Amino acid sequence: MSRAYVRMLAAIVVAYAVIIGLGETVAGGPGRLLVLGYLLWDAVRFRGASGGRPHRAAWAGAAVALAAVIAIALVAPAPVGSGLVGGASLVLTAAVIAIVGTTVVRRSQVDSQTVVGVLAVYLLLALLFASLNQLLAAFDPNGYLNGVTGLPTASDQLYFSVVTMATVGYGDIVPASRVARAVVVVEALTGQLYLVSVVAAVVGGWSRPKDR
Repeated sequence: MSRAYVRMLAAIVVAYAVIIGLGETVAGGPGRLLVLGYLLWDAVRFRGASGGRPHRAAWAGAAVALAAVIAIALVAPAPVGSGLVGGASLVLTAAVIAIVGTTVVRRSQVDSQTVVGVLAVYLLLALLFASLNQLLAAFDPNGYLNGVTGLPTASDQLYFSVVTMATVGYGDIVPASRVARAVVVVEALTGQLYLVSVVAAVVGGWSRPKDR
């Protein structure tokens, strides 16, 4: 298995750990954005993007924008800071999913790297919807989710996202607004369709190497 995929999975696990362990602290948001920024950089490098001047300039601009978001989030009121972190995480995670997804699709054969790639996208989808919920909850801090007190933390959002995507349905945290219910419907359908179509097809092809 390629070391790039190992680093990618490790970075995703670290992002989960940062959100769960530091989701209620000041360092949680910046730490999460830094991990996602590294994940994006590693995904682009693994894809084989060229390193010319425009490319370096784009990365420099992205780094400045990310630093500005972190600085504002640290001093802004809780809903504003949470919304900024959620929005930035949404953009970073979506970019990583797009890069990893296209890289996997372009592979000529189904091997262990392809399987790890599609599983990484599944984990990233949970982060994507957690970020989306965090962004939307900033506009309705007290009425977006039931089962939490006040503004939902990043840890609450990730837990709610994973439970929704896995269709576990514990019922301790539930959507309270129409917008939250719409996001839940889209996430549940996306997660299940991804599992029964993409993951099933890739794993099925990987388990029969002689048929390729």
